[in-house]
Amino acid sequence: MYRRLLQFLRPHAWRMAGTVACNIAAAVLDVFSFTLLIPFLDRLFNQPAHETKLSALQNQLLGAFLNGESPEAALLRIVIIILVAVTAKNVFVWASGQLGAQLQEYVTRDLRNALYAHLQRLPLGFFVRVKTGDILARVLNDTQQTKQVITQVVTQSLLSVATVVVTIAGLIAISWRLTLLALVVAPILIGLLQPLLRKLRKGHRRLSNQYGEMTAVVQESVSGIRLVKSFGGEAYEEGRFREGSSRYARGMVRVTRIAALAQPITETVGTAIAVAILWFGARAVFAGTLDGANLIAFLILVMRMLQPLKQLSQVPTVAQQSLAAAERIFEVLDSPTEASLDRGRITSATFERALEFERVSFAYADEPVLVDVSLVAPKGQVIALVGASGAGKSTLVDLIPRFYEPTGGRILLDGTDTREIALPALRSLIGIVSQDTVLFNDTVRNNLAYGAAAKYTDAQIEAAARAANAHRFIAELPDGYDTILGERGTRLSGGQRQRLSIARALLVDPPILILDEATSALDTESERLVQEAIDRLLEGRTVFVIAHRLSTIAHADQILVMDRGRVVEHGTHGALLARRGHYHRLHALQFADAREMEARARAAESPVPSP
Repeated sequence: MYRRLLQFLRPHAWRMAGTVACNIAAAVLDVFSFTLLIPFLDRLFNQPAHETKLSALQNQLLGAFLNGESPEAALLRIVIIILVAVTAKNVFVWASGQLGAQLQEYVTRDLRNALYAHLQRLPLGFFVRVKTGDILARVLNDTQQTKQVITQVVTQSLLSVATVVVTIAGLIAISWRLTLLALVVAPILIGLLQPLLRKLRKGHRRLSNQYGEMTAVVQESVSGIRLVKSFGGEAYEEGRFREGSSRYARGMVRVTRIAALAQPITETVGTAIAVAILWFGARAVFAGTLDGANLIAFLILVMRMLQPLKQLSQVPTVAQQSLAAAERIFEVLDSPTEASLDRGRITSATFERALEFERVSFAYADEPVLVDVSLVAPKGQVIALVGASGAGKSTLVDLIPRFYEPTGGRILLDGTDTREIALPALRSLIGIVSQDTVLFNDTVRNNLAYGAAAKYTDAQIEAAARAANAHRFIAELPDGYDTILGERGTRLSGGQRQRLSIARALLVDPPILILDEATSALDTESERLVQEAIDRLLEGRTVFVIAHRLSTIAHADQILVMDRGRVVEHGTHGALLARRGHYHRLHALQFADAREMEARARAAESPVPSP
């Protein structure tokens, strides 16, 4: 996992190198300033210095500056050197913090961008399997959690490592025997913390999944707030959220309980080592192998080393949460994209003759959705799909742009299997107008020319809007075509949103059109305007219409009646009525309902006779 995260560090190698250099310089100056306590104490108590490697190095560097002066002057010079060293050290610490902050934010940005870009290229099936809330948690929360690895390892741990290494060098220079005793702390700490780290990784992975579940509840309830309020479901939704929130809180308490053990263990072991050093060091002073100034400096350096050691011991603890989040991120990044699964080699496609389904079947999770569907859609014909909900109509049209791949049979475009056509080339031939219109929180212009704003001129965009009966209401908006529509186009009515969707399809001008009945939820005036726009949209195209109201498809060239994934009837409106089968039954039921509603309306309008 660390190696994979390092891939995102490489583009920022110079910041990494600068951080390392600043940390090393800060650590050297930090230890250097504390080792100056030895000559300070020797001159303070007027005691001869005990010869060590460290004292020899100090004499080599500062002997000419300190010797030959009165004790007071020597002490003043040592104090000045300590102040200069500490000041320089903190300058390097500041520079390290700046570079480290840039490093962690830019690496997190790159990771977040890579995850979002990969999500855009995943097959539709991924978004069916994974909840929206969980996806949001991975893009926003998990990338933020992963940043802690970079924060701990780069901006803090590198400084701690440098401090520990330089301190150990200083300790060895004072007394290698006491240093060996001090270094016993490392393997003890590692051995004690390993079981904790394994539990933490599992716990944080569980927490990330629970956070995704909780986010999914919020996303669902907010997006469906009208339904919640209309059915009085506030208490139910509150209960769902409370349950998820409580589960997450309990998991966090368990993980925190385990993580909290790391610091007491580290401090207890470290204090035991310090006490042992104090005891053995005092015996060395009594034996004359070490002087008091060296022992005091050694103890101070050991105590100074405990803080970076404590921080380093906590790195694995903190890292488990980040690594659990990183696992969830790489789980998405490892999911194959549509491009990686695409075996199409034809990069340029046209539609001249017919689109053909040749005994096509499709199953989702071993559950058959389409069974042995065959049809031929010549260029310029309108093919209507009717049937009860769950009959397979939407799945059938989703196979055309290869949102899903058939599990059996073939779909042929002018005799070529669509799987041999690269996805961008295939989808450039297809336009989709859905009943559930999707608009983004962007300008009208960018919504109409979605994904290719630079490709179309203002005149082309306006012409498409006029053809869709949308230009008039767009011109009345506060900023015309530059008006921001708001999330999901909430500033517009249903009919206006639908006309924008039609204008978008007209602008692309695809030879194949998939149309989910667009007028079923509109008022009479909006329906008339939308239907006019649809009539213009259908001209000269091969159209697949998912029909909810049979009156809108009476002039279709072919009508396919579907039931449980099979085409049970196929023909024109008149032929199917004459057959008196499934289509005739659907037609009779729908128009009987319409006549009954009309009769009720007339009865309600007729005057009540006076008694």
